[in-house]
Amino acid sequence: MEKTYLCAYILFSGNDDFPLEVITERLGIQPTLAWKVGERRYPNLPNHPLQSYTGWKFEIQNKETLDTENVLRPLLETFQSKTDVINELKEELFIDVHLELVIQIYDGYTPALVIYPEFSKFAAEINAYLDVDLYVSAFNEPEQ
Repeated sequence: MEKTYLCAYILFSGNDDFPLEVITERLGIQPTLAWKVGERRYPNLPNHPLQSYTGWKFEIQNKETLDTENVLRPLLETFQSKTDVINELKEELFIDVHLELVIQIYDGYTPALVIYPEFSKFAAEINAYLDVDLYVSAFNEPEQ
């Protein structure tokens, strides 16, 4: 039986091409994924669409948990001290910042959806978009 998984990430994105290496250098952090506008989303599948924007992403990998703090806290600890750098990058490169929480619910194991004050303060300081993606798999009813 699968349980519920959560992951969180920060995404720097822009419709124009911007130098990904500048974000990496200034933050001192390697992205978990980065791409340029026009690149193939799936290089081995030529019929799939091209990337419509440039993106730099750092993801806290999936964790089996029912507490959002378990994925939001590591993201906060990684980037909270870099608020000034993030705001400078946004201004210099004309990019947006997204903070994403992804919830995959299996068999009805529903997490508490809590955004703690420290995290919401960080999101406000960098004027980030907050996005919650929720994926719910069909519930397996117990046999009687």
